[in-house]
Amino acid sequence: MVLDGPVDTLWIESMNSVLDDNKLLTLNNGDRIKLTENVRLLFEVENLAVASPATVSRAGMIYMDVDELGYGPYLEVWIKSKEKALGEEYGTQLKEWVSKYFTKLINIKRTACSEMVKTSEIACVKSFCNLYDALVTGIKKGEEESRGDFYFYIEKWFVFCLIWSIGATVDEQSRREVDNILRDIEPMFPHSNTVYEYYVDTEKKDWASWELKIINFKPVGKEFHEIIVPTIDTVRNRFLVQNLLNAEQPMLLVGDSGVGKTVLIDQVLLTLDQNKISFTINFSAGTSANGVQEIIQSYYDRRAKNRFYPKGSKLKAVCFIDDLNMPRKDTFGSQPPIELIRQHMDY
Repeated sequence: MVLDGPVDTLWIESMNSVLDDNKLLTLNNGDRIKLTENVRLLFEVENLAVASPATVSRAGMIYMDVDELGYGPYLEVWIKSKEKALGEEYGTQLKEWVSKYFTKLINIKRTACSEMVKTSEIACVKSFCNLYDALVTGIKKGEEESRGDFYFYIEKWFVFCLIWSIGATVDEQSRREVDNILRDIEPMFPHSNTVYEYYVDTEKKDWASWELKIINFKPVGKEFHEIIVPTIDTVRNRFLVQNLLNAEQPMLLVGDSGVGKTVLIDQVLLTLDQNKISFTINFSAGTSANGVQEIIQSYYDRRAKNRFYPKGSKLKAVCFIDDLNMPRKDTFGSQPPIELIRQHMDY
């Protein structure tokens, strides 16, 4: 049994008798549950800052150092999956690109860049793999295309995914550092603007400015408060959100208040096909974990003991959580609604 989440001195004290040799769980109503010999408890926590000595002394401790493990094992498994699906030569190219770009980009991000929301290296690498799977996996070599041209085209997509995963979390000033290091590694970009201003054109198989994707906008038949003028930011953010959503990957949009995050998501949700249902949860200071669970379950039908399906005979459900940071912290500094969402995404 895996208990993944923060530990505090309230509920964990009830587990002390379970952690003893007799493995006896005593409930508040007086009932006692004897666990069998083959049951083991595994606590996965960030720290033990508020755990009691009685609990710590009853459990064996294994410290996982984030710098010691690193992102290498996750990346190796991902590359092996690509080798199995697309061939050994494809995997070899991925390994070359990883050694060519990853270390330098992550080092410059760690030493010279700042982030609005602090992220871990493994989380950024996982985001890169998810974005690559969403955008690049389906691309195949043309019949008249040489192997060299094909892999140079894929390398551009590789760099594009790097920019919008590892490089996506830095602030506006730090983007110049990411731009400089990528241009030093491989001068494949146009000279004007930064690398953030370009995407990979699938027809020309080369870099093109995001400005080319901005259509001539005419606010016909719309109220003033409904007018959304497309810009480079809205176009590229919508491109990323739409593709990650199509690949069924979770995403987090971060930005200052009033920059249009909610409007962007609402526009994307309006384009969902008929087999998908979407619903919105607005977090506030009074949001509780039980309340979040009830809202999510209200959009599902129980068709078996432990199986839930979206209502209305839909195949998929998309949940949009607005103001994710709003739930009030409890006495021990954790936010139960966010922990519930994290566990739902992990497991």
